[in-house]
Amino acid sequence: MIRRIALAAVVAGSVGFTSGPAFADAKSKKAVAKLFATAVAKANESTVRVRSEGKDAALGTVVDPAGYILTKASELKGELSVRLRDGTEYDAKYVGYHEKTDLALIKIDSPLPAVTFATKDKIVVGNFLAAPGMEDEPAAVGVLSVSARNLLGIESQIENSNKGFMGVNLKDPDSGVEGAEISAFPPEGRSAAKEAKLKVGDIITRVNDRSIKNRDDMMKLMNGFKPGDTIELTVFRDDEEMNFKVKLLPKSSIDRGDMQNRMGGALSGRRTGFPAIIQHDMVLKPTDCGGPLVDLEGNVLGINIARAGRVETWALPPDVVKPLIADLKAGKFPPPKVAK
Repeated sequence: MIRRIALAAVVAGSVGFTSGPAFADAKSKKAVAKLFATAVAKANESTVRVRSEGKDAALGTVVDPAGYILTKASELKGELSVRLRDGTEYDAKYVGYHEKTDLALIKIDSPLPAVTFATKDKIVVGNFLAAPGMEDEPAAVGVLSVSARNLLGIESQIENSNKGFMGVNLKDPDSGVEGAEISAFPPEGRSAAKEAKLKVGDIITRVNDRSIKNRDDMMKLMNGFKPGDTIELTVFRDDEEMNFKVKLLPKSSIDRGDMQNRMGGALSGRRTGFPAIIQHDMVLKPTDCGGPLVDLEGNVLGINIARAGRVETWALPPDVVKPLIADLKAGKFPPPKVAK
């Protein structure tokens, strides 16, 4: 308790908790850095840099001393490697993928110290937190805002928010026709579909050369397109088939809230659809997600999984992560076919 009160006193003059916080004076900055460096010291040993196609993609959390590492799956593309704190780099094998949590299990041929996850009673709202990184000091520091909670509504749906958007609401058709029906256009912002002359009630039956069975099928397919891509839609309208070309937009063009969120920096592409999350206010870079989350005592409270808002980052709690490890190692959730 004394340590926590002391920390609160030295951060009182800070502007905010970020990966590069601005403090009232150099003495305060040094004191805070020392306290948090101690907190992340042990977890640092179990934190690695995951690289994809030769670029930094995410952090990784070592969960088994045989070289098994959990990281953020949606950031992985192509050849994978892992860089340790001493600069040594190893090729990594993609072992398993769990879509709902966006976790990937990868493995390198090197023994590593593994984290020990804390029990849920250590997850206390208002406690100071830190994100271990590749330096002695943490990648970011902050405060636990909301204890473990389930996601509802739009937040509970898996979506790549960095994909290209048509700017429509979709539903399964009531008429029995296979496809995805446009149920509405957003009340604010642009709509690429509306600009291309599509209408409410149109049923999209094909995207380029792919048939669409229902709304979920359409949503999954759209995850593969980027802003600026032009797609060709086959649409069923008034018992007739029609074709339209739609140039996709970034989410910020159709969602003012998303645009405002991005003013604080880049957000994770996959930042929805998790089974349960811990919410904190760290300003964590998307490439620094996938690593552990610790409190001042160094307890590992989960894995940072997404920069979800301007001052909002989400982590997966231990009771979500721990049961998955054995299943991923056993091959119950194989890696996606596109992974190498």
